[in-house]
Amino acid sequence: MKKSILFIAAGLSMLGMAACAGNGKGGNCDGNGSCGKKGDKVEVYTGILPAADAEGFRYTLHLQFDDDDKDGDYKLIESVIETDSTAVGGYKDVKSFVSEGDFYIKQKDGKTYYELKKDQKDSQLGSLDTPAYFLVDSDSTITLLNNDMEVPTAPGLNYTLKRTN
Repeated sequence: MKKSILFIAAGLSMLGMAACAGNGKGGNCDGNGSCGKKGDKVEVYTGILPAADAEGFRYTLHLQFDDDDKDGDYKLIESVIETDSTAVGGYKDVKSFVSEGDFYIKQKDGKTYYELKKDQKDSQLGSLDTPAYFLVDSDSTITLLNNDMEVPTAPGLNYTLKRTN
């Protein structure tokens, strides 16, 4: 029985590596389902954003830049959260949505933006509609913009994600 479980675990591990190798991006998996070429630049941003019908959304945005550093692939995990005094950080995830696709770096009026366009076949129903835009505030923060590519102005609401790597 133990040998069967070990064999199955090894097979699943090899299957995961093969899936990354077959995606045209090299085969360098990071253990979180993200695959890319060695040396690709990766940026990860996280933050808790406001929600109309929940306590908030925890956003985790992975940007994997292509060799030219002008575009690449993204993976966004949006988790509906609720307060939980026993959870780390005081919140627990209730439900999550994943979207994946391409991102592009845009310049407008001297500012830099990330434009996200999701691939419908690689994204879950209910995930962020795209295109979505983030303003690059600094090397360590980006801000989710509204549909008019403007920073939301509602008082007391924060739409900023912070870089974690």
